[in-house]
Amino acid sequence: MRGGTTGLLAAGLVLVGLCAGAAKAEETTLIFATDGPTGTHVAVRMFHPWADHINEVGKGVLHLDVRDGMSIVNPTNFYDRVQNDVVQIAWGSLGNLTGTFPHAEFSMLPFQAEKSVDASVAFWRLYKNGQLDPDFKDVVPLMMTVYPQADVHLAKPPKAPLDTLQGLRLMVVAKVSAQSIAALGGSPSSLPLPDLYPGLQHGTVDGAVVAWTAFQPYKLAEVTSYHYEMRLGASTGMVFMTKKRYDALPPAAKKILDENSGETASRTLGTAWDEVADEARKAAEADPKQQVVYPTADALAKWQKITAPVSAEWVKNTPGGEKVLTAFRTYLAQIKAGK
Repeated sequence: MRGGTTGLLAAGLVLVGLCAGAAKAEETTLIFATDGPTGTHVAVRMFHPWADHINEVGKGVLHLDVRDGMSIVNPTNFYDRVQNDVVQIAWGSLGNLTGTFPHAEFSMLPFQAEKSVDASVAFWRLYKNGQLDPDFKDVVPLMMTVYPQADVHLAKPPKAPLDTLQGLRLMVVAKVSAQSIAALGGSPSSLPLPDLYPGLQHGTVDGAVVAWTAFQPYKLAEVTSYHYEMRLGASTGMVFMTKKRYDALPPAAKKILDENSGETASRTLGTAWDEVADEARKAAEADPKQQVVYPTADALAKWQKITAPVSAEWVKNTPGGEKVLTAFRTYLAQIKAGK
């Protein structure tokens, strides 16, 4: 009887060991929604390779299930989808979340940066050093970006060279951008990016103040013909999780995610955006049906002077805004200096 009991006990221990081994080997799967149409350049160039790398190094520990298209997540509901755990990771533009990340709106102020790569790294450092804590207390960004600067894109060439935006109805992505357009005499219109193509096509708006990065996914070259290169601010974006979901990850899965996120990933994302913007701009310059115009030094100085009060107003009305903007400019200068 004792021998039988010992045998059963040994068998039980073996079974427990096998179960423990199976539990230990269980892979964590997270749905990662890319928020845009299938085949979008940033998904193909950045998000899929990033997820593929994580899936390779995290085999048996962490797997990212990438979902493209807008059936599960789109540019306006991505934040709610993550908060409600419909997806666990998402990419989205913060400019579509008016008031949710007020300090991140510094990037929408005109003439703050030139390159997405530099601004994206500076944005990450703002977050990492705690200067955006009030906004990001419920989420954990995995990478962050400041898009390339928004320029003026019109369906038809203006009757005279642009002196201001007087009389033009222009789509903008956020309140801060709308203030700049209004200061320049234009009429800002709030229109989701997926609705911009028909808006331009049917004359609902005369143009848009958006980055060149919007051209490929939304086919804007088909409905625009005049482009004025004026740095009128840029939206921010991030790949992120909720803090609750991130904190619940197994340590091994969290380690893999951490090692493949952060400043390096943000730099890579900013570089990708700059490349995409340059390609769209060069394609327009090579197209005889398109006209790309660069402002003179006098025009640039004039528009900067006209829009300067917008930045001052943002600082005044945003608690802690001056510290955020000053820190961003400091980080930007350091990054440009190679630090």
